[in-house]
Amino acid sequence: MDRADVTVVCCYNDPKQYRKLTEDLARQHYNYTLIGIDNCGKQYSSCAKALNAATAQVKTEYVIYSHQDIELPDADMLGNFVDYLFMTQEEDILGVAGAVEDDSKQAREHTCVLSKVRHGRKQAVAGEREYSGMAGCETVDECFFGGHTDFFLHHPFDEKLCDNWHLYGVERCMYTRAKGNKVYVCDIPLIHTSTGTISRAYNKGFYRVAKRYAGEDEGEGTTSLKWLRTVCGSSQTDLLHRLLFYWKREILIRLNRY
Repeated sequence: MDRADVTVVCCYNDPKQYRKLTEDLARQHYNYTLIGIDNCGKQYSSCAKALNAATAQVKTEYVIYSHQDIELPDADMLGNFVDYLFMTQEEDILGVAGAVEDDSKQAREHTCVLSKVRHGRKQAVAGEREYSGMAGCETVDECFFGGHTDFFLHHPFDEKLCDNWHLYGVERCMYTRAKGNKVYVCDIPLIHTSTGTISRAYNKGFYRVAKRYAGEDEGEGTTSLKWLRTVCGSSQTDLLHRLLFYWKREILIRLNRY
């Protein structure tokens, strides 16, 4: 392994945003390796393909996958995240925004978002419940997440199921949980400058991932999970619930409500 404990991987198509990320990383008080994937020419058709190609080059024990629009205003943020990575097992996943079960009346789709991330132009806090340190969750957002490199080498992102730019990290969270491993969210207050949008591609991808983990779709060692919870919405994975969820969103997308 290299002297650095961690490699940061970022696939980008906006050089200005990527440059800001690299500047913030350069100010961190932690040694790291950076792999930038220039996709301005649309070399890769999906994030899963791009990240798998980059992961094959990683020589450090840990890997972090970052969106291009992430900012790290505090010079200790990378090191703090890696400290949390040190606390995980080899097939666990760690992120900065996660979805957990919440059966309270005010919870949307029986799900709560745990996060200290500030997002959008107004830098609103993404989280909906107070927590500190590292907490268990069901899936994490793809904006900034990672784990042990060997896990992502031996169990790469699913290029067939996630053949666009969405849910590739969520799907690996479902995969590792189905194998009995853990997913965590930590309290690093990064800035995610965009809030994201729900597209038809995202909606179709959500349906496909839900189907896979409902146990109806053949996959690599998958076990059925009752819920697919994400920071952008949640549904039970059975046929009836995922169809209702899909068509509700499809109608809203067509009405430009997303």
